[in-house]
Amino acid sequence: MNVEIVGCDAEQIHIPGSIQPDGFMLIAQVTTRLVVGYAGRDDAFINENVLGLCLDDVIDLGSHLTTDTLPSTGTKVIGDVSVAGKTMDAVVFISGEYLVVELTDKDPQHSLDASFLAELQAAGSIFDKAYSLQELCQQASEAFQGLTGYGRVLVYHFVDDDAGVVVGESIADASSSFLNHHFPASDIPKQARALYVRNRVRVITDVNYVPVPIVGIDQGLAAIDLSDSMLRSVSPIHIQYLKNMGVAASASMSIIVDGVLWGLVACHHNQPRPISLTAKLACQALASSLSRRIKARQENELYRERPHLRSQEDLILSYFGVDDSLPEFFEKAGADLAMLMQATGFAALQGSSLLLWGKCPDPIDVRELGRAVVARGPLGPWATSELGYEIPSAASYRELASGLLAFVV
Repeated sequence: MNVEIVGCDAEQIHIPGSIQPDGFMLIAQVTTRLVVGYAGRDDAFINENVLGLCLDDVIDLGSHLTTDTLPSTGTKVIGDVSVAGKTMDAVVFISGEYLVVELTDKDPQHSLDASFLAELQAAGSIFDKAYSLQELCQQASEAFQGLTGYGRVLVYHFVDDDAGVVVGESIADASSSFLNHHFPASDIPKQARALYVRNRVRVITDVNYVPVPIVGIDQGLAAIDLSDSMLRSVSPIHIQYLKNMGVAASASMSIIVDGVLWGLVACHHNQPRPISLTAKLACQALASSLSRRIKARQENELYRERPHLRSQEDLILSYFGVDDSLPEFFEKAGADLAMLMQATGFAALQGSSLLLWGKCPDPIDVRELGRAVVARGPLGPWATSELGYEIPSAASYRELASGLLAFVV
C-alpha cells in the first residue's frame, strides 16, 4: 500500500464511504423508514433488493425501535434481531436525515450471562486495589487483556502537547514491549482524537480487510457521516501504521476524564481477531470504570500534594525581609524554591541584572530565553517539556535544560 503521510489532519475519516466486512449496514430515511442504502459482504439477504423496502420488512426490529426511542445522539443498542431467520446483534444511530442499523454476528463465547457479568465485575473491582496511578494503569492493561484475549494491551496516556506515553502494558505473546515509550502528537491526528471522544470503542478485525462500499439510491449517500458507526472503515494511513508495527488486528477504548481524552487502551494481536458486540460493550463499561478511578486517583494525589506545596510556599515567604535584595532572597530561599518547582536550576532577570541558581545554561542563553518569554506577552506561566522544539537554539543544551517553566512579573 502506497500511502502519502501528508495532511493527516485534513483527512475526513468520519465519511469513508465504506465499512469493514464484519457485518452489515442498512440506511433508511428517518421519516419514512424506507431503505435507501446498504453495505456488507455478499449475502443472500442484504443486497440491492432491499433498496426501497420498508426497514421493518427487512429486519425484525419489533418494538425495540419506535419514534420515541430513536437515539438523538450516540448509538442505541438493540441487541438480538431476526434477519431472514438468523439472530444477529443490532445497534442503531442517527446520521442527519438517516437511520443507520448495523448488524453483526453473535458470539456464543461472549453471551451476556451471569458468568460473563461476574468476570466484568471482577475486572473492575481490582482497580480499587491500586495504590498508585502507575499500578492502576498496569492492572487495567491486564484486565483488558483477560477480557479481549489480545496478545498485547497498552494503556496510553496523553501528556504535554498531546504527545503520548505508554504507562501500562500486558503481553501474552511474543510481541515487543512499548512500556514507557513516548510517541509524538502527530501519531493521532486532531480529527481522530475528536472521534475517540465521541465513539469510544473501535475495532479492526483484520488489517488486510477490503473495504465494503456503501451502495445507495442516491450516490451522495456515500458521504454519510459514520462518526457513531462501529463498522466504519478506517483510514488507510492508520492501517499502514499498524502493518508497520506488525499488528494484524487492533481494538482501542477511550479513557475520558472530565470530558477530555486522557488516553487510550490499545489492544494488538498478531492474527485477525473479531470481537462480539457484547465484548465491545463490556470493554466500554470497563473503560468508563477505569476513567472514574483515574479521576479519583488524580484528585487524591492533588489533595495530598496541596498541604505539602502550601507548607513550602509558607517557608519561602518566611525568607522575605524588609530590606532584602533579590540576590539576598535567592541566596536564602534558592534550594526551597527549586524544590517547590521541582527544578534543577532557575534564573531571574531584572533589567540588566541576571541571577542564577543551580544548574543553568550559559548566561547568554538564559538572556535569550528571557527575551523569548517577554515576547510572548502577559499570557500567564509558560511551561514546556520540549524547550528545543519551542526555541531551536536550546537544543544545544538540552542535556542541561530540556524543560522550562517561566513567567513575567
